[in-house]
Amino acid sequence: MKPTLSLLVAPALLAGLAFGSLALAPSAQARQPDQAETARITEALRAQGYQQWRKIDLDDGVWEVDDAVDAQGNRHDLRVTPETYRVFLESTPDRDATPEEVTRIDQALRSAGFQSHGRIRLDDGLWDVDNAVMADGTRFDLTLEPDSFRILHRDREG
Repeated sequence: MKPTLSLLVAPALLAGLAFGSLALAPSAQARQPDQAETARITEALRAQGYQQWRKIDLDDGVWEVDDAVDAQGNRHDLRVTPETYRVFLESTPDRDATPEEVTRIDQALRSAGFQSHGRIRLDDGLWDVDNAVMADGTRFDLTLEPDSFRILHRDREG
């Protein structure tokens, strides 16, 4: 019996659909808050005067809140730290760290076991540190709180 074209094409289509759905699936890190997390985030936002918002997602280790409305009716996108639930405006101007900030962040990273790092940039209200290198050579991109320099997220390189 000769295989028909449909028998040859069907597995390819199924494989394409499977791979396509994988490509469209959200990353393992991006997720909605559970009930306890929602309660803590809500408490933190209300304490800052926000009464409503559209969507909350955990992305790269930080809660992202879309379209939060403040007491004056202005809309803001926010970032909320995990564990401490501190609220930061995403609209903070992005910029490179000043030499003084680089020195302070470098000290904090060295005390956390990092030997070196690349560019440090304030991005959406939080510090992004490129290519931070541990003593064993492991490399990470890091997200830090803006004032305490606490590591909020590590993204392993390579």
